[in-house]
Amino acid sequence: MRSLIRFFQKHRMLFLFLTLEGIAIIMLFQRNYIQRIAFVKTTHQVSGYFYEKISHWRDYLYLREQNRQLLEENINLRSMLPTAFYMADTARIVFSDQGKLRQYAYLSAKVIDNTVHKQYNLMMLDRGKDEGIEEGMAVISSEGIVGVVHEVYNHFSSVLPVINRNFRVSAKFKKNNYFGSLSWDGRSYRFATLNEIPLHVPVFKGDTIVVSGFSNSFPEGIPVGIVNRVEQKDGSFYTIEVLLATDFRKLFFVTVVDDKMKKDKQYLNNQTSNMP
Repeated sequence: MRSLIRFFQKHRMLFLFLTLEGIAIIMLFQRNYIQRIAFVKTTHQVSGYFYEKISHWRDYLYLREQNRQLLEENINLRSMLPTAFYMADTARIVFSDQGKLRQYAYLSAKVIDNTVHKQYNLMMLDRGKDEGIEEGMAVISSEGIVGVVHEVYNHFSSVLPVINRNFRVSAKFKKNNYFGSLSWDGRSYRFATLNEIPLHVPVFKGDTIVVSGFSNSFPEGIPVGIVNRVEQKDGSFYTIEVLLATDFRKLFFVTVVDDKMKKDKQYLNNQTSNMP
């Protein structure tokens, strides 16, 4: 104990210098917006690099599971090919292949970091701006919906998943197209809540929930989950607990969806909202 005290006494000026230097650096980043942004971007790049290295070791431990999910992903992508096209109005033109316009493009990515037990979970992918990833793009898995791209860096991107308190998406019943708003209450990573479904709609445990056609990012029909429990809310609407199709603890590979017509839809939405 005496040796430790003598050590601190001997080097007290050095420790004082390091403490003051640390305080100065903290004040610099807190008071200067440009330096703070540069620091945050550098931190994300460095953390992304180490997460990627850690994920390589995790890959060896779960190689069989990864191969299974890759196979399912390929099958899922093949089955989605017909829905990747926007069909032009054929009532006034002769149908041909020119009536098809590609609406969705797909890019595979690997999950290199993921949290499931926080209130505001985030996910990191090994794809970024240089690979064509942009903010707002949808992210799906072979099982169903995952989230949307939140921030993009050169070679990495973060995803706002369904299991984040800030996430919202329009979802509907596959059997009758009644739609509501899906969100997460922060309790369990396996369940989300579907709201705004009126009481006259027949709802049963096991009903399939998919993404509606009103989402600005996701293709219509992407699986969300199945009804697990139904409760009446405020005498007018149901509160529906949905068992999510995607198990976020088993995510290794995902697909990023690029909606080629998203800017057109956003422009029209802005024009409509600005109308008197």
